[in-house]
Amino acid sequence: MIIETKRLKLFAPCSSDLDALADMWSEAETMKYVGGDEVGWDRERVGRWLDRQIACHKKQGMSYWTVVSKANDQIIGQGGLEPMVFNGEEIELGYQFGRAHWGMGYATEVAQASVRFGFETLGIERFVALVYPENQASVKVLEKIGFGFVGASDVYYGTMMDVYEMVKA
Repeated sequence: MIIETKRLKLFAPCSSDLDALADMWSEAETMKYVGGDEVGWDRERVGRWLDRQIACHKKQGMSYWTVVSKANDQIIGQGGLEPMVFNGEEIELGYQFGRAHWGMGYATEVAQASVRFGFETLGIERFVALVYPENQASVKVLEKIGFGFVGASDVYYGTMMDVYEMVKA
């Protein structure tokens, strides 16, 4: 386990997460703001994503960790930190949950814990978060935990997104 919050446990991703994630990520509505194509992901695509997260965690000590509910030990999504190189080297905060787990405050809980871990354990000084402008639920999460709006940019992922950042005080 990497991080524990009041209601959640975040684990390093592993290949045994594939079935649960493939089931959640297959829904187009769930993936609407992930990947830019508004379609559910097939098992192969989820497998490639998961392999990338596993490798990232092994190499960098961070990834989109697997999020498990303490209430029932069920995988409910992923969230955390991922290095990226678009506008120089940056660390992206991200989270995604199965549709059945939306609106319960899990994204806020994971985002807060991930940023704290990044600052305190990994020594990260700045995070970015990229949001489709119409994804107001995610905007509220970012603003609630202290991210500030930087502007819109198509530098990241080749599509126009709103860029938010948090800098260590």
